Amino acid sequence: MIWIWIVAAVAISWLLCRKKAAWYHYIWMLLPIEMYGVNIAGATLKPYMIFGLLIIITCFTKGKGTRIPIGIFLCAFALIVSDILNGLVTVSIMQHLMFLFILCIAYNYTLLAQEDDHFVDDLRNVTIATTVGYGLVFTVTYILYNLHPEFPGIYTADRYSAGMVLRFMSTGGVSIVRFRGFCIDPNSVITTLIPGTAFALQSLIYEKKNACKSLLAVCVYSVVMIASGSRMAMICTVLMLFVMLLTGYKQANNKGKWLLLLILLSMACALVGVVNFQAIVYKISSFFNSRAGLNDSGGRFTIWKYNLQWLEENGRLLAGVGQNQIHNLTPIGKACHNTWLEWICGTGLLIGAGIDIWIILAPVSIINYVKNNKVRLRNFIPIVLAYAIAMVCVTTVDNITNSTILFLMVIFRYGDICSKLDIC
Repeated sequence: MIWIWIVAAVAISWLLCRKKAAWYHYIWMLLPIEMYGVNIAGATLKPYMIFGLLIIITCFTKGKGTRIPIGIFLCAFALIVSDILNGLVTVSIMQHLMFLFILCIAYNYTLLAQEDDHFVDDLRNVTIATTVGYGLVFTVTYILYNLHPEFPGIYTADRYSAGMVLRFMSTGGVSIVRFRGFCIDPNSVITTLIPGTAFALQSLIYEKKNACKSLLAVCVYSVVMIASGSRMAMICTVLMLFVMLLTGYKQANNKGKWLLLLILLSMACALVGVVNFQAIVYKISSFFNSRAGLNDSGGRFTIWKYNLQWLEENGRLLAGVGQNQIHNLTPIGKACHNTWLEWICGTGLLIGAGIDIWIILAPVSIINYVKNNKVRLRNFIPIVLAYAIAMVCVTTVDNITNSTILFLMVIFRYGDICSKLDIC
């Protein structure tokens, strides 16, 4: 049943594209499918990876993709060294191979888009359509869950089984219901929708065009965000909206300012129309009040502290213990629940922190470009904010192979995104 919902989300996304984009851009419509795919030798080959193979093959047939960027090469070398030092743990090797494969796909994607003057327009159209398509399917399935919890293909109590709504018991014995879409963790589903949401806000606030589709993207994203129960996503989304509205409001004329206020009112009305307002307030407050605090026994800060403490006490801080292994070794028995810390626990302080910095600082090229060229900052705000929110969201989940973050990172570093945004 889950594949029926997946096909529906992809089909709606494809139909909603305003204009035909270059074929390789449609990989963004497959990135939200993070949990499902074809199992080969213990590894899950996801739909976007199969599509990515076509991108790689196309690049090689055109004589591109034969040179590996120094950053990706050094990353691959460091991961090989790390796995050797940690005893060639199969799980760790598979995760690292998956990570490098995604980087390879993303890099070849940028190579195909190198000479595409419509790159940003196509990226915007595809990501907005993806947010609307998946968001509509997610909203419908969440409503169906609330009407009939046992509806096929929607609910699961097992994190590793198929299902878009995850119901589990918190450390305090409270039943928690969170929407996770086609990802393994509810915190990850937000990262898959945030690029399209950021571009939709840009269209609404700065450009005042494609209002219906952009407004729909923002509304369905809001529903999914609340249903996911991601506290970090809620806070970051409010900040993103504030920054973009402030930037747009300062640059708008009187008519534009009234339009921005109307957009906010429309967003609120649309959201209330889908989900009862009292239910929204209760939902948000319950997620903040009923779940473990950061410093509780099962809280994020406690887990991070004990995992780092164990590494230091056992002399593994520099070398790490292999990816996804820390929970098997520590007395607390918990995974890191933090992508950036997972890199350090898995590969050690030097390699892990190096990879973290390499990923986190990817937008620096944009900052330098804005400083050195007379360009409008607002052109760059949406995609940078989307990247920042995605990175913050994975501070509460182990997800070193988050495809959305890795694709954006490679675009920043190797996709000549600055000049393309400037042209746009």
